[in-house]
Amino acid sequence: MSLYGTMRTGVSGMNAQANRLGTVAENIANSSTVGYKKASVQFSSMILPTTSGAYNSGGVETDVRYSISSQSTFSYTTSSTDLAVKGDGFFVVEGSDGVEYLTRAGSFVIQDDGSLKNSAGFTLMGYEYSSTVDPTIVVNGFDGLEPINLSSASISATASTAGALNVNLPSGAAVGDTKSTSLVAYDSQGNSRLIEFTYTKTGVNAWSVAANYAGPPVTAVVAPTALPSTPMARSFRPRR
Repeated sequence: MSLYGTMRTGVSGMNAQANRLGTVAENIANSSTVGYKKASVQFSSMILPTTSGAYNSGGVETDVRYSISSQSTFSYTTSSTDLAVKGDGFFVVEGSDGVEYLTRAGSFVIQDDGSLKNSAGFTLMGYEYSSTVDPTIVVNGFDGLEPINLSSASISATASTAGALNVNLPSGAAVGDTKSTSLVAYDSQGNSRLIEFTYTKTGVNAWSVAANYAGPPVTAVVAPTALPSTPMARSFRPRR
């Protein structure tokens, strides 16, 4: 082994360790960077051909890789416009040059014009919303996407109009016994309203039900109604 070979092997080892320490420093420096993916180093041995009577020392080569496709941890914030992608997928953003890009960083801020931009100045893109028509999604392209604007259109809430309860009532309960359950409904402003249902046994296989809004004092939503005494198949039936 020549002196040159000895020095070459030592230098390659020091370079490999320097790359390793560099990725560690980068990971620490970006521990709070939104959307950053961990960097890691993979080492590969370089083996050189050896001739008769002469040994050629090898070396080591490094390959720095970023965990682009791995799921990172979530950070909870107080901003309603901070978003995150769970699983596969990216946010589609548009730069000042009009070109679309993909990113996993979802820290967006509302601008004066109603658009959403991240810290790098990229605008969040999306499909136009309609409550009656589903958007035409382009799988391998950006056609149909436009900047999301929170000031140009408002989304109105739709109040709950129907609900379903699948319940079992004990057939061995005594007349006068009561059982309770609840259902969450939503008003025209999107607020959740808890409605309590009380079942009262009135006879053999016969129950009545009353529904009341579990909030500020209001009148009963549904007046007590006698339930059929034979096969209760629609919403509930006695438990045998």
